[in-house]
Amino acid sequence: MSDTLLYILFFLVGLVAGGFYFTHLWKSVNAYKSDKGKIIFSSFIRFPVPLVAVFVAGLFAGIGGILSVIFGFTVFQFIYLVKKGSQLKKEIEEYAKSQESNKDGE
Repeated sequence: MSDTLLYILFFLVGLVAGGFYFTHLWKSVNAYKSDKGKIIFSSFIRFPVPLVAVFVAGLFAGIGGILSVIFGFTVFQFIYLVKKGSQLKKEIEEYAKSQESNKDGE
């Protein structure tokens, strides 16, 4: 029973680590736009957060804890990227409609 609770706890830790990593990565992309060097550097600065989460999970719950953190991180990544992808798709569609209306108005 206690192992299951540890796995659930480390899954949640993985979700939080993923949340921190991807939300701040997206902020960096918006801040630096096309400067790929700065974006990559900023992602390396945040990389220790999920890494520390994996090491702590490994110390307390072994390989199962590590897998729980990785699974939580991956679940958050999937949810976040699908959400951002749909948001970007809406923005592109709106931009295309505005371009179409500008061509029709000319």
